[in-house]
Amino acid sequence: MRSGKTVYQVLGVVALLVILGCAAREGRMHQMSQREAFVRSLPDAPESARLLSKDDTAGMRSGLVVLQPGTDCGWHSTDNYEEMIICLAGAGEVATEGGGRRPLAAGQYAYNPPHTRHNVFNTGTQPMRYVYVVAPTEARGSDHH
Repeated sequence: MRSGKTVYQVLGVVALLVILGCAAREGRMHQMSQREAFVRSLPDAPESARLLSKDDTAGMRSGLVVLQPGTDCGWHSTDNYEEMIICLAGAGEVATEGGGRRPLAAGQYAYNPPHTRHNVFNTGTQPMRYVYVVAPTEARGSDHH
């Protein structure tokens, strides 16, 4: 299925850009070079799973979420982290407090800035599968130009 491959290609490129941006911004390239590179398969289970943990990266976190029709992940804030949500299958909406709801479907992605309460809803008839990627945004030293 061509669109499925495209989604995974986009996911790979986005993840790489987030890793590189986070590492450069945080001044952690040296720490990153001491970590082991790896390739893993996305879980095919009907439930959610963590993809990247603190042991895998210098600051980025990621997970796969599966929402059944009519459910949501719950209102939350990623605090000092910005978040990208990449929809792999299904359809739903991303809601931000004070910002309303935005539709999100397979092949699309959404961004949530730090310190923003948000939620993801499955408004479709099939399970919604998405990957979230969060990265720290704390400014350090003279990062701002």
